[in-house]
Amino acid sequence: MAANMDIVVAEWRARMLAEYRSASLASEFLSWLVRLGFSSQTLQIAHRFVGNELDHADMSFEIYSALGGEEDPADIQEGTLVIPHGFGEPCLQRIVLACLDLYCIGETLAAPLFAAMQDGAAEAGPRQLLDRIVADSDNQTALGWAVLNETIERDAKLVTSLGKKHLPEFLARVERAWGLLPEDWVEPVGPAELRHGLIPRARYKREFYQAVAESVLPQLDGCNLPGRPSWGKRPRDRS
Repeated sequence: MAANMDIVVAEWRARMLAEYRSASLASEFLSWLVRLGFSSQTLQIAHRFVGNELDHADMSFEIYSALGGEEDPADIQEGTLVIPHGFGEPCLQRIVLACLDLYCIGETLAAPLFAAMQDGAAEAGPRQLLDRIVADSDNQTALGWAVLNETIERDAKLVTSLGKKHLPEFLARVERAWGLLPEDWVEPVGPAELRHGLIPRARYKREFYQAVAESVLPQLDGCNLPGRPSWGKRPRDRS
């Protein structure tokens, strides 16, 4: 059966925009780290992160355009291209919030999802990009934990306080995005769509909960933050 190209194009449009936004947010995050004098090693990880995301965005745009997509990522509303965490708060506090949400949680969970997409990708463009993303994943997942360790060294009390307050909502948000499957869900992704780098929602769900249990929560706990307790306290509103 032929792939449903409307679904394929829509998915690659979403990925193109997500990679472009990620590059923008990471460049802002890097500027904060420079401003507060984070270590050279951490700054280099962040610098590579930005470069990788820009490459991922360019490659995603090429795939989207080759599929007939016409939207330009530069047309994204500017307000969506800035880090939303902690407006008006001190820079270190904003770093901690963005670090926990976007990088310790978000990037750690994204890595196995991209590996799952790579499994079935056979079309040249998607396969090349997913191979690149998976190859870059060690650096991309390292950023959040490197920054977190430095912020703990600077102000462990602040990090612990912010973690206790915000980790439950951060975990609930990603669960709504990647973990929950509506009861009336009709899966549009089949073998033909897998070739283009898509995966069914049930695979998202399985990879998500496994990564939460095996990667995110243990690493948070290892940093003396309430990983498992926050998971237990996450809001259960499924709307």
